[in-house]
Amino acid sequence: MSFVMKVAIVILGNTWVCPYVNTYKRAFEKLGYAYDVILWDRDGSDASAPIRYSSGNVNLDNPLLKASAYIGYSRFIKKTVLENRYDKLVVSGPHLAILLSSFLRKRYKGRYVVDYRDIAIEQNPLLGKIYSRVLDDSFCNVISSSGFKNYLPDKHDYLISHNFDFDAAVNSLSSDKPHFSDAIPLRVLTIGYIRNFSSNVKIIQMLGGNDDYSLKFVGRGDATETLKEYALLHKMTNVEFAGYYKKEDEASIVKECDFINIFFPNDVEHSAIMSNRFYLALIHKKPMIVTAGSTQAALVEEYGLGVVVDECDNLDSEIKKYLSAFDYGAFCEKCNGLLASFVDEHRELERVLAAFIQAR
Repeated sequence: MSFVMKVAIVILGNTWVCPYVNTYKRAFEKLGYAYDVILWDRDGSDASAPIRYSSGNVNLDNPLLKASAYIGYSRFIKKTVLENRYDKLVVSGPHLAILLSSFLRKRYKGRYVVDYRDIAIEQNPLLGKIYSRVLDDSFCNVISSSGFKNYLPDKHDYLISHNFDFDAAVNSLSSDKPHFSDAIPLRVLTIGYIRNFSSNVKIIQMLGGNDDYSLKFVGRGDATETLKEYALLHKMTNVEFAGYYKKEDEASIVKECDFINIFFPNDVEHSAIMSNRFYLALIHKKPMIVTAGSTQAALVEEYGLGVVVDECDNLDSEIKKYLSAFDYGAFCEKCNGLLASFVDEHRELERVLAAFIQAR
């Protein structure tokens, strides 16, 4: 009788805000193994998903309601995992890893992967000890940015999982370089989940109303409506909001811009992340705007990939200074150099995931 492996990928929200799930899907599909995705359908966009937890419209800004919702989801996960008798698990996010710590270590020791993408509750000393023990008993631990190593226990090894479309990245390395236009107005794109009002409004304040730029926000998020209201209030006609977009349209949207905005708040939470937009900029060869002092800024400065700013006060002059010495051919080569290193790291991750699945 043949042995059929059953794998579950457990994520902390809707699939559209967890694109990294495709990394695991791709790896398991290449190996010919089936998998299920267990998700928390927070906004109803995954209503057709086979295994989904829905707690209704919970106010996650309320600590008590948030804690209750997380506990409810963790109970749903344990019930689903036991009913379906999964052999291996991939668990995303420190919240879930901590809530499921006893369950994972007792029932799945050495048979789960921990995936980490955001600095969160594990920074609490007590919860950090629990999280460290979860890392101890995993098969491997995956992080989405090398910057997270500064915030996690250094006794562990960490694999890097990049937030990109692997096939698009590989194709980009061998494609002819696209055209870059420095014609006025320069088109600055903010695409994806738009959650930070404080940082994005600074971009609008510095470039909105300036005829040398057109600003486009494509996507949805907590800050979208307030940013739109701000732009309307201040009569900034060069600021546009396009709302939700289909993933298959993403490449064509990015191709139409000149710069990608990745300016985030200057805080611990955002200092170490590697955003989806960073990879889009590399793949489509677009200069970017990033926050000084961050992991992304270190790479932008090392490779000359765009503009690094602190508070955006001189953003206009910094962009024009950057473009005054801009060599697009050399820029594309630098994009490919960094992208190739990311592709190599991704292949190593897939090699380890294959070992994870094949281990009995």
